[in-house]
Amino acid sequence: MKTRSELIKQHIDSFPVLPVTVTRLMKVTSDPACSVKDVVETIHSDQSLCLTILKIANSVLFGRPRKADSIKMAVVILGFDEVQRIALAKALINSFGKLARQHKPFVDRFWQHSFACGMAAKVIAEDLVINPDIAFTGGLLHDIGKLIMLETFADDYAPDRWMITFSSAEMLDEELQMFSFTHDLVAGRLLRKWFFPEKLITAVSCHHRPEHAASEKGFAYVIQLADFLSFYCCNPGSLEDDDILAAIHTSLPEIRSQCHSFGLLLQDDAIERWVAWLVKNKEQGITLKESFSA
Repeated sequence: MKTRSELIKQHIDSFPVLPVTVTRLMKVTSDPACSVKDVVETIHSDQSLCLTILKIANSVLFGRPRKADSIKMAVVILGFDEVQRIALAKALINSFGKLARQHKPFVDRFWQHSFACGMAAKVIAEDLVINPDIAFTGGLLHDIGKLIMLETFADDYAPDRWMITFSSAEMLDEELQMFSFTHDLVAGRLLRKWFFPEKLITAVSCHHRPEHAASEKGFAYVIQLADFLSFYCCNPGSLEDDDILAAIHTSLPEIRSQCHSFGLLLQDDAIERWVAWLVKNKEQGITLKESFSA
């Protein structure tokens, strides 16, 4: 009988290969002579991907005064690397379509939190000037290992227990005891199989334990902080807007201490600004989620 570690490894090894469009895009963007025209020609036949790229380029995440009205302009706004990461993330998300249908209420809430975390990570990373280019993707995919564990272990990985609750230190210990590993490490394995950037893999793998990261400690903490803030600000049934800051206030000393330990300069009003932005724009996460799954 296979161990749980062996079952997870087997499942990741058998995970679908990259879609043809994504493979072509990665090849094109790896060429130093790559042009906007090359990227547009590579993706133009995938209308679903083009729609997603347009929606992200026009979202509050990029806040451009002029809206992108063509896929060419969207590629210019986002840049080649971001377009590639969006294509990878969209393909990865759509690989869990069957699971999403089987556990719809839980997977819907999972993705709602994940998109909110991606938005939060980008805003925080831009403020702290640490990997803002990959922060959205890192936040979006930070818990992707939970989906792999649910697919592998089914009801043993109870979705009402593991999928929609905040992963506290106590829960991580329990997850480790029950399954011999934790979802963040599973996420790292899957992202490596799909050729995501190494610094993103490191940050996602260590977002619950940034101090364990061999590099990217600050970026891993950005994702951890985004996870925490988005859980409070954007989850269905979360606190009323006026109560969110009060609930987070008790954690402020620890947040400031952690930022200092990872060399991140936190302005006095930063948390308040991030929370206000998340509360104001939380519906954008739902819109982005719909565009990725279209």
